[in-house]
Amino acid sequence: MTDWDIDSVRYRFPALRRTGPDGQPLAWLDNAAGTQVVDTCLRAINDYLLASNANHGVPNAPSIETDELVHDVRLASADLLGATDADEISFGPNMTTITYALSRAIGASLSAGDEIVVTRLDHDANVAPWLAVAESHGLTVRQVGLRANDATLDIEELERVVGPRTRLVAVGLVSNATGTINPVPHIANVAHKAGAHLFVDAVAAVPHLSIDVEALGADYLVFSPYKVYGPHLGVLWGRRELLEALPPFHVRPAGDAVPGRFETGTKAFELLAGFGGTIRYLEKVGVTQGGAPGRPGQGDRFRRPRLLAALAAIRRYETDLGSRLLERVDAVAGVTVHGITEPARADERCPTVAFTLEGHEPAAVARFLGERGICVRNGDHYAWELHRALGLARSGGTVRVSLGHYNTTAEVERLGLALDELDAG
Repeated sequence: MTDWDIDSVRYRFPALRRTGPDGQPLAWLDNAAGTQVVDTCLRAINDYLLASNANHGVPNAPSIETDELVHDVRLASADLLGATDADEISFGPNMTTITYALSRAIGASLSAGDEIVVTRLDHDANVAPWLAVAESHGLTVRQVGLRANDATLDIEELERVVGPRTRLVAVGLVSNATGTINPVPHIANVAHKAGAHLFVDAVAAVPHLSIDVEALGADYLVFSPYKVYGPHLGVLWGRRELLEALPPFHVRPAGDAVPGRFETGTKAFELLAGFGGTIRYLEKVGVTQGGAPGRPGQGDRFRRPRLLAALAAIRRYETDLGSRLLERVDAVAGVTVHGITEPARADERCPTVAFTLEGHEPAAVARFLGERGICVRNGDHYAWELHRALGLARSGGTVRVSLGHYNTTAEVERLGLALDELDAG
């Protein structure tokens, strides 16, 4: 394994001290559904509610502090994504709600017969909104399929499907079900050559990878802080000129200027405070585990390098741990892993593994593991089209194990031994 101070990381997450039915600490291996929350996030939420809880936009101290908080978290979110304009960041309750709102605005700007391209690898939150807006506006949706051998996106088919009537390509950076990393910069080139825009679902990517919206070639990108060790929020980044051109759907006094065009109603200020605390934690990881200079709070110009160092260190650790997970799960006699399995392709995936166990329904596997304090997920994981394409939708989907940077080799081995026991029984 890489040089990684796992004890100092785990100490920062109070939930990791919870014990399961057998008295052992719970093994939180369902991180793709939502990570545990770091202590700096919890403290920031508490501090805001205790001392600064006020609505924004009026000249008194708590309100001014709230305005400053929102501005600071926009700047921090932009640094996390490699964006240069903090006003291109919008906040909402979750990625799905944001995507539905943005799809409605984009749909209103398109004409009957225009085309939207989606994929069968994506979470349904990056498929269903586009189907709905297409039905409302007479648009055509074209769907890109998978390669059967490794459940990866068929890039050649995507290149054929994107054409002169394509106006938007919607794709995930990382599959939330299989962990596959899509070649988004190449997809962006394909979309832009056709005159289309690119919408990127980065929910399953931001916890594991360094994000640079310019390098990706994205025009819009969304993610969920509650999958990045923070609170339940959604974040949208979009190019300013595109956001300004879309018709917003909000109450009239809100105004039409970015960044508020796609922020409906009062924001959850306490959760934004919490997300700021999460980003400060990641900065600290960049200093202590990634060798970045300085310290959190030293100044905004240092924040992006610290975040890049943190995510690079996390990526190194998780690549090793994810390879061990894949090796251990794949070694169970009755297991079939759905996705990339070759060790040489570790850089094409994140530490999320979907599998089935012969003779056992996925729900029964998850229940067996849960009784032993091992938290995993069963079902389609909202990757509805993927499980239909794999022929698994009617048999209960898959079991999904998804790691974070606080998981350990001991937890992976504990999972493997439990699967061995179930397979042998």
